[in-house]
Amino acid sequence: MNLYWYFYSDTNARADEIETILTNKNESLTSFYRLEDLLKQLESTPNAVLFLRAHTTYNVYDLCQEISFKFPHIYMIIISPENLENTKKAMQVGASDMLTFSSTGDEVTDVIFQAQAYMKQRNSREPSLQLMKENSRVIAVCSSKGGSGKTFLTVNLAASLAKEGKEVAILDANFQFGDVAMYVDIKPKNSIYEWVKEGVERGEYGIESYLSHHKSGVSILAKPPRPEFFEIMTEEHLKIAVTELQKRYDVILIDTPTYISEIHLTCLALADETLLLTTSELPDLRNSKLYLDMMETLHFEEKVRVVLNRDSKHRTIEEKRMEEILQKSIFATLPDQGQLAISSVNEGVPLVVKSSRSPFSKGIQLLGKKLFPPNEQPVKKVKRLALLSR
Repeated sequence: MNLYWYFYSDTNARADEIETILTNKNESLTSFYRLEDLLKQLESTPNAVLFLRAHTTYNVYDLCQEISFKFPHIYMIIISPENLENTKKAMQVGASDMLTFSSTGDEVTDVIFQAQAYMKQRNSREPSLQLMKENSRVIAVCSSKGGSGKTFLTVNLAASLAKEGKEVAILDANFQFGDVAMYVDIKPKNSIYEWVKEGVERGEYGIESYLSHHKSGVSILAKPPRPEFFEIMTEEHLKIAVTELQKRYDVILIDTPTYISEIHLTCLALADETLLLTTSELPDLRNSKLYLDMMETLHFEEKVRVVLNRDSKHRTIEEKRMEEILQKSIFATLPDQGQLAISSVNEGVPLVVKSSRSPFSKGIQLLGKKLFPPNEQPVKKVKRLALLSR
């Protein structure tokens, strides 16, 4: 394995000590002082260790985060002032290790040794390149307020698509109080939190072993086990998770958080289509219109599909009037199932599995056919054992 060593500084600082230690190990160090030159080099270098020292032109932590997202396989070592808070920042933005301006020769030697050992181990375990599954679709499910039935729809749509032979995964992006696992009566052994801590932070992105699997055929990447753990989750983690899931699954459903945040907006940006749930109640319609206005501002309006949930023959606002309020047509309608839906949630069994002939289940099946018309190329169901053996 050829390992390349790079040094970048925006202040023309030299790396004499690092270069001397590497030379003694029969390694060479290439220094860059223009960011564009560094980025061009990284594009063609699969195995590289980068010493990053930025202070004047760039914030070293912002720069590290950008590089780690664009080049996730680069082993980055931040060089910064000595401060415990700086160490915490370095880990949060994707740095693999850290040196300070006053690091001793022994400390530099140790960091170099750790980088060599890690890169050697990673390359020995790294599988062959796995591309995204053909025609993989990402669908975000969202609403303008909590309690709209968003998670209930997500779980049931996933189970329905799985019955049709598609490989389906749910990403619970409500990192504090998500309920996807509870809705299918699963107690996850792992979650997105463990994947980030044990995998991503070590440069290993394989996600399959961190998923929970339901008997309906749906796989779930659960939210962190404790609400406070959401603080380490970033938009970059979300992007990498979706990319990894697209390698194996035909459909990725993202159960979005209700509150607007960077995580929520990233879910919308990653989605090929967005299902916006609303009801026939006037406050819900008004809030949904505000949500649609936001989507238009973000230039996401073309991928929004409005789903009227908990529809009832007793509603007082006609569908045409709803569309006038929303200024958008209603894509699909799901009937109110009342106690049957509550029973489904309490038992942890998707309604499309528990009562496949119910009006709601038929509505979900129709929604699935609208999203994936029958004339689309059918997807052959692959046994999970075959996937895991690759």
